[in-house]
This record gives sequence, structure tokens and C-alpha cells, in this order.
Amino acid sequence: MKKNSIKLTLFNLLCICLMLSNYNALAQKTTIWIVRHAEKAATPPDDPELSSAGQKRAKDLAKLLKHEKIAGIYVTDYTRTRLTAKPTADKFTLVAETYDPADLKAFAGKVLQYYKGHNVLIVGHSNTVIPTLAAFGGERPFSTLADDDYDMIFKLTIKDGNTELEIKNYGEQHHVTQIPEKYLGYNTEHFVKPASRF
Repeated sequence: MKKNSIKLTLFNLLCICLMLSNYNALAQKTTIWIVRHAEKAATPPDDPELSSAGQKRAKDLAKLLKHEKIAGIYVTDYTRTRLTAKPTADKFTLVAETYDPADLKAFAGKVLQYYKGHNVLIVGHSNTVIPTLAAFGGERPFSTLADDDYDMIFKLTIKDGNTELEIKNYGEQHHVTQIPEKYLGYNTEHFVKPASRF
């Protein structure tokens, strides 16, 4: 009877150790989702809100990420980035934090420190998305986003010091820059289709 009890205890300890080691292995994978803000309204010029197309895209973004367990959201100090992130923030009951794109290296270090092993959404601008990728150790797929590039989402997976980049289009088509084939991953369909996921 005592031997069976010891065996059961050892078996339970082994199971716990295996679960913890699997958890730690999974926890090392950090996923950073980076998007440009959605389409903006024409006025006011200084800090415009989203257009109706932009509001729809913000909702499309939340639908796209609904299964991704987003743990943190960062936006710049502009209405258009905050409104782009809002449906996703509401979905995960999060408050978006503001970041300064002037020091992206320090920002990336902070995100990787606080959210290691988790999923994070970052909303930026046409001139900050590619530098943000680089700050996290990702490749630069092209030099910058064009003014008409609104439908791209960048997925950076960081694990064991390696960074993998995937790029997709989501929502209604609105881009002029073509995604290089090497970043397209396994599914080249638009995210507008409900079954499409990374």
C-alpha cells in the first residue's frame, strides 16, 4: 500500500514537472502584431479620427485577433491609432498604453521585458511600422509603407533569439505596396474571409 502511494506521488510530481517544462517552453515565444492605423478622415488635419472605412478596418482587426490572447496594446499619442486599437482593446478588456516612436529600440526592449511569452498589438504609422519591425530584430521587407497602404498586418514571432516575420493583408483591400513572397506564409488569402487566420 505504501509503495503504491509513493509511486502515485512520484507519478504526480513527474506530470507536474512535464507540464511546467512545456509551459516554460511555450512561454518563451513572444508574438508582436504591428499595424498601421486604419484609414483616417480628411479633417481635422492635425489629429484626424477614422473614416467610416477606417472604423470598419478597426473592427476587422479585432475580429482577426480575437483568438490571439492579446495581453498588451500600444498606440502612439494620436486619435487615429487609439481608435484603430479600441475594438481590440475592448475585446480583451485592455487599456492601450501610449508609446513614443522617437526611441523604438528602448520601446522594443520594454515590450520584450514586460510581455515575454505573450502576444502584443502595436499600432503605428506609415513611417514607423518598418522601423518598429527592425527595433524588434525583424527584417525590413521594404523601406516604408506608402500613403495608401492600410491593409497590412505584420506578425513577428520571437523565440530563442530568432525572429520570424509574416505579413498578410486583412479587411478590405487598400494597398499599393506588394508583400514580398517570402513573407506571405502558408495562406495568401485576405483576412476578410472568416476562416482565414495566421
